[in-house]
Amino acid sequence: MKIFLKHIILFFVLLNIITACHTRDNQQQVKLRGKIVNPKTDDVILSRDFLLLRSDTLKLFGENQVKGTVNTPVEGLYVFYVFPEFQTLYLKPGDSLAFHLNVDEFDESLSFSGSLGFENNLLMELFLVNEKESDYFFHHKFDFSPALFFKKIDSFDRIKNQLINDYADDFRHTTSKYQDIVKLLNQSMTMNIKEVYARKRKDVKLPDNYFSYCKILQKKLPDPNVIYLYAFANSFLARKVSGQNLDKKHLYKKIANVINNNFYDRAFKNNVLVNYCNRYIRNQHITKADTVIFTFYQYMDNKSYKDYCKRLIHKNRRLKQGKKFPSLILTDQNKQPVLLDTILKNNKVLIGFWDLKQRKNFISNLKKYKKYKSLYPEIKFLIINDNPQQFDEWVMQIPAEKNLMFLQLKANDSSKIILPHHLSQVYLVDNKVIKQSMLNIYRQDFEKRITGFYNEK
Repeated sequence: MKIFLKHIILFFVLLNIITACHTRDNQQQVKLRGKIVNPKTDDVILSRDFLLLRSDTLKLFGENQVKGTVNTPVEGLYVFYVFPEFQTLYLKPGDSLAFHLNVDEFDESLSFSGSLGFENNLLMELFLVNEKESDYFFHHKFDFSPALFFKKIDSFDRIKNQLINDYADDFRHTTSKYQDIVKLLNQSMTMNIKEVYARKRKDVKLPDNYFSYCKILQKKLPDPNVIYLYAFANSFLARKVSGQNLDKKHLYKKIANVINNNFYDRAFKNNVLVNYCNRYIRNQHITKADTVIFTFYQYMDNKSYKDYCKRLIHKNRRLKQGKKFPSLILTDQNKQPVLLDTILKNNKVLIGFWDLKQRKNFISNLKKYKKYKSLYPEIKFLIINDNPQQFDEWVMQIPAEKNLMFLQLKANDSSKIILPHHLSQVYLVDNKVIKQSMLNIYRQDFEKRITGFYNEK
């Protein structure tokens, strides 16, 4: 009897542990459901960061519906990515949100319901007003006297404050963190506009306290995912390094130091650091960590961000000039395997890329491919598609262009290594050896570079 009683007690102890863990898991998730109109992919991604490193992916089903739970360990803003657009959503652990979205009219059509519907609808309305404010100032090229400039800013502030006042009762029942996020959303747009005005209108005298808004950088922020914070950060950094005539290495090192010395909020600092480290690695084709990279690493305490930068460097190193192009098995239009080495062997080849999700980009690139193929007919032009799950659609869209070769990547991660940083970049390969790595076809000197590649023996 005692043994039986011990088993019962043990069972209930285990049951309580399992139930507590299940409850805790539920409290750190949000139920999400929605309807997507004109989707470009089957994925809806929700992430805690803009790099989509800590993210959940929900798949469309039925008539472009989505339903599931996503991880939300803390209250705040999460990145909502539906290709090719993104927005931020306010979520609270244990809550729910429904949405309706037309991808072709992203921000204008995004609407919400459910327990978090009010908070997100208000954020969207404020976002659209902020966008109008930004468009207004950039459209007029910031050509205002200081008095008129401040008057225009005040007029937009009144519109945003009135919008909040129209929902005063509902707004009072939101959390203090949400209210701080709303304040920061509006404030960061104003800060960005002031930064741009100061940079563009160096001819005007600004008040002594004009840059007092920068004090916010020395504080803990309510949320690091407020979109306009990053436009402001870019403008702030541009002002801090302007007129110094630095080469790229010293410029990016200077930027890293300015970020470290001026940005207090840890998450925001890490996000801005990885953004500029990313730019440096991609734009300068960095293949080995140098003093600039180590400076960024020194200030960046987010390990996943460091690992992200290291992967970019590894990619550049593996695909740098002088390396052999990776050997892959691709698929032709008849679903037959094609060994890439057989195309590259004893040939000069331009390797470009196609993504069905970015059709306009490919059409624009195709004009370039046709032009240079006509100028250099001896060069093989290979266009590789990166949509292995959409084979039939890809085949139907292939243009009737006999001088270009179209193949498709196979559905495995190993093939992803050859993808450049964006679709306008190509490789120039001579007998399997990379002569130009991730070269942008829209560069002013591209024709000079491909001519040199063509004439090289």
